[in-house]
Amino acid sequence: MSQPNIKEVVDNAPEPLKPMDIVQSAIDVALDDPGALFEQSILDHITSIRQSSPADWQRIRAAAKKAKVQVAELDKLTRTLSSGEGGELFPTIEPWQDHVDGAALVRELSDTLRQYVICEPEVADAAALWIAFTWFIDEVHVAPLANITAPLPNCGKSTLLEFLETFAFQPLKCDGISPAALFRSMDKWTPTLLIDEVDTFLRDNEDARGVLNSGHRRNGFIIRVVGEDHEPKRFATWGAKALCGIGSIANTLASRSIRLELRRKLPHETVENIRFMPQGLRDRLKRQLSRLQDDLAETVSSTRPEPIPGLSNRAADNWEPLQQIAVAIGGEWPERVRRIAMSITRMDDAEQASDVGTELLKDIKEAFEEKGVDRLFSAELVNALHADSEAPWNSWNRGQPITARQVASKLGDFGIKSKQLRIGYETKKGYDRKDFAEAFRRYLSPTTPQQSETTKQTSNHADYSDIPNETESHSVSQRKPREPSNHAGCFDVSDKSPRQLASNGEEF
Repeated sequence: MSQPNIKEVVDNAPEPLKPMDIVQSAIDVALDDPGALFEQSILDHITSIRQSSPADWQRIRAAAKKAKVQVAELDKLTRTLSSGEGGELFPTIEPWQDHVDGAALVRELSDTLRQYVICEPEVADAAALWIAFTWFIDEVHVAPLANITAPLPNCGKSTLLEFLETFAFQPLKCDGISPAALFRSMDKWTPTLLIDEVDTFLRDNEDARGVLNSGHRRNGFIIRVVGEDHEPKRFATWGAKALCGIGSIANTLASRSIRLELRRKLPHETVENIRFMPQGLRDRLKRQLSRLQDDLAETVSSTRPEPIPGLSNRAADNWEPLQQIAVAIGGEWPERVRRIAMSITRMDDAEQASDVGTELLKDIKEAFEEKGVDRLFSAELVNALHADSEAPWNSWNRGQPITARQVASKLGDFGIKSKQLRIGYETKKGYDRKDFAEAFRRYLSPTTPQQSETTKQTSNHADYSDIPNETESHSVSQRKPREPSNHAGCFDVSDKSPRQLASNGEEF
């Protein structure tokens, strides 16, 4: 029995079809007859969809490719006069004409980034993989935030954000966007959202944090009321997002992020001005990323990498899509992404105390160990917490030291309570170490930084060896030899993470 043509499908539909339904029917027919998508009425529908919904347009292109349709021809026939260069919100990037070596392309992105931003090699590599991930947003199930951060201004954060904007898929830089516009934009276009000065943005738009949190997984959405009748409506919030700001972000966002920390350049370090990046380089790398997506979409979608040992469940989820990309492009990247993830996660742990509860458990554990005892009166424990001048406990209570009552309140969250103890000739309220065993086991291992088992290595980035670049390139690796970092002697991983500044009381 012959496959019905698209006109028969539309005419025989039980009710009038919407334009997207008509196009989907045409795509189904195109699996047997690739010419079905090139009927003028279908092209008119596709052109309208391309103008009104870039996200649906990208889905049409992906489905058309699967149906063996000439996508480049479809691009040309649906490009309207008004949507010429610069006319579309997200202009279609014509894929590179030749096969692309994905491993070499991601290496070139990383090396090119380091021409314009001072950062560690693993940070540049993570940023390059994150850029590649945005092109495969329809093939992955987790969308980690790119958390671009630095301790002080003038460290290149905005430059890195501009680099992401240049090469990410469907970038939408939206400084000053309202929460309502934020989730409507995500629902309508599924763009790569880029937000600068995120600390200011979130302070002025508390609701936006929930929107950003909800889009971490593919099925993420929020519900808002719309219209005069206040009808509840579901808005999809799935998509890639990059946040740029000074210092730490909220724990709920940080736990969904890949931290890209930058540092201020030293007098002898030089970078180029990103405004003068050759246009030919921009265009080529974007076209090669588009071709890479065309060639590897199915491979990335079917890849199921093993979680990286030593990462928490949430951190492993964050790195999963980057692992999928790494495995798909091959070469150095499947092994490299594991080292990058561990390195960046350690840096993140060193710069951010996880949360106040975990920090308190860690310091209490150290108090028991330093005193060499298994039981402590409440007053002794509190005094031990005050003894560390760098700890937040000395100014915990609105500038005053944390009290025994506040310690008891925080420990109650872990099911730990004080009790009457007899130590020597005294009987007072206190804590027995065995009551902490379950909490120590669950919350201080393995994700909380403890004594490092990593052996010392010279910090000359030896594991970031030069790889010949197989794409046409003007990358750093072709122009400059690798140099040892200033940290020639390397450091042990510290037993203690640096302390956060104290907050005002229980709202820490």
